[in-house]
Formats: sequence, structure tokens, C-alpha cells
Amino acid sequence: MPVWRVASVNDEPQLSLVHWKILETGGGVRHFAGEDARDFTGRVSTPILKFDPALRRGTTQSGRVYQLVGPDGWSDNAQYLWERFCDVNDVTSYSDVTKDMFEGGTHDDSSRAD
Repeated sequence: MPVWRVASVNDEPQLSLVHWKILETGGGVRHFAGEDARDFTGRVSTPILKFDPALRRGTTQSGRVYQLVGPDGWSDNAQYLWERFCDVNDVTSYSDVTKDMFEGGTHDDSSRAD
């Protein structure tokens, strides 16, 4: 399955994800992973800086705004891309923090230095 670059944030400032999860790497960095609602291609975000669970919307380090659509879940496309992301970025461990992000209220990592 091929992996390709996505449109720039200027060209695509917002994106809706279906079949999504929020995953945290062993280093404590959280990412959205799921499928683009338009064409069901797998997507993994840059680190999440802000997340509003009531709106199901978050902003990532790139400046892109992700809207989570439907229930959380997983798909072959999303899993494949997440595994490639882990390989390329030397992520050796991660956990699913989806429930934590919804139970913990608004998430704001915008002051993170990394």
C-alpha cells in the first residue's frame, strides 16, 4: 500500500476523520490517526496541541484542525499508516488514549517545546 505526502495546511486547513483514535507515543506525544472522511485514506496528524472533546475538534502542531466524525474506531488503512508512521519515526511503544482525552476535558499542549 503506498504512502504519499498530503496537501499543505494552507491548501487543506481542516480535515474530518472517521474510524479514528487518539494515540500517544512512548515519548508522551499524542496524534490523531484515522481515515480522511472524503476518500477514506489513512491519516496520522502531527502532534496534538489543543483538543476540545465537546466539539470533537483539535489543532495540531502543523496548524491543521481535525474534526472527529462518528464513533472512535479503527480501520485497516488507519492502522497501516500508523504502523508506517511508527517505523519512520522510531516509535517503539504507544497507547490508545482516546477515552482519556474525552474523560479528561480540554487538552492544551500548545506550550510544548517539541
